[in-house]
Amino acid sequence: MEWIAKLALLNMLWILFTLSGFLVFGFFPATVALLMVTRDIKRNNSKGIRVSYLQYFVDNFIQVNAYGFFIVTVNICFISLAIKSVNQFSVVFSVLIFVITVLVFLISLYILPVFTHFKASFVNHLKLSMVIALGHPVVSFVLFSLFAINFGIIFHSKILIAFPILFLFFMVSVSAYFATVVLTPVFGKFSRTTDSDMSSVRGVTEV
Repeated sequence: MEWIAKLALLNMLWILFTLSGFLVFGFFPATVALLMVTRDIKRNNSKGIRVSYLQYFVDNFIQVNAYGFFIVTVNICFISLAIKSVNQFSVVFSVLIFVITVLVFLISLYILPVFTHFKASFVNHLKLSMVIALGHPVVSFVLFSLFAINFGIIFHSKILIAFPILFLFFMVSVSAYFATVVLTPVFGKFSRTTDSDMSSVRGVTEV
């Protein structure tokens, strides 16, 4: 019951803070704050869910929005190119663009979780996201599945109408928890990354 209460509270906080940023500016900081608090809870070092959530949201607001808008812009460009390639390019080239688009999207799914676990520059966050996405296909599939399920529920009005409590209290927070559970062992293979220590990340990647 304690876990259920925490997940419900986290979900409500995510909705509240996302709306506080008018969706566009609140979504990414709220998601990162959710992942960070979930990580803290799993490590049993939470200082208080509400206080920690607010602190993470405020401290990372500008940087995470910059990351988020970059992710959205790049993915929109690749998706648009993939759609246009169907009628404008050869089959081989279209397939190549489609594969690259999928890989870019998978790498994008890792950027925010990587941000929550490692201190590094954007370039190194991107490098680490690429390493993990390409080196752990099963984990990538799980992460993509979680995204697809949430995307489908949010944009399928019949599900929300039938189960409004799902979105209000559990959907996003439960997904964040499962993502944390799946990614934590993977992140554990990497030492805490800094701008001056990306060589150690490359070494671990080869393993």
